Amino acid sequence: MGSQPDQELTRSLEPLFAAENARDWQRYATFLHPEVVWTLVDGADERRIVGREEYLAVIRRAYEGVSTRFRCVDMMIDEGRARVASLLISDTGDRSLDVFDLEDGLIRREWEFFLGRE
Repeated sequence: MGSQPDQELTRSLEPLFAAENARDWQRYATFLHPEVVWTLVDGADERRIVGREEYLAVIRRAYEGVSTRFRCVDMMIDEGRARVASLLISDTGDRSLDVFDLEDGLIRREWEFFLGRE
């Protein structure tokens, strides 16, 4: 069984994932720190998105016209650092490893590593 802090970190991401799958960007924004930094890593390519508004603009474009949903199949927690790593799989089989640093209950940093792409 996870500890109370572990459960709090897990619970902070579950509604984020639900909002993303529902494309509820207004609710999604409530989980992001105003100065969030999102780093996308796809093989040798790396892209850094800074700030809540830019993050939301990028994620909206990524999902535009796409009905893909995903689920979290595993989660690892480092409560000392308020860090959560989650393995996500989409309904089309795409996989990513997403690492989140939380600050004051909000996502301050995210690293998204796309897996299995060439």
